[in-house]
Amino acid sequence: MEEPECKAYFRFEKNDIPVLAETLGLPDFFKCTQRTVAGKIEGLCLVLRRMAYPCRLGDLIPVFGRPVPELSMIANCVLEEIYDLHAHRCSPILESDFKVRIR
Repeated sequence: MEEPECKAYFRFEKNDIPVLAETLGLPDFFKCTQRTVAGKIEGLCLVLRRMAYPCRLGDLIPVFGRPVPELSMIANCVLEEIYDLHAHRCSPILESDFKVRIR
């Protein structure tokens, strides 16, 4: 994928995506249910695309080359991992400002 497409799809420069994955502490691979496996860059790009622009998972089939159920499982695995690793950073803010309890 070229640089302008990367910026438009994911809202990040192409070279910054691996840096973001390392900074977030993502594992090298995500192993989802049904034995679906995705690399950390693919998983992060899927989540970034979902967050950058509202789209249906079916719209992402040409970009990622996977069926909708796999895209859903991968996105959920990545989001759960990010939540598990970093929710503690948000919980004091959310609990004090918005009266939200974090699990």
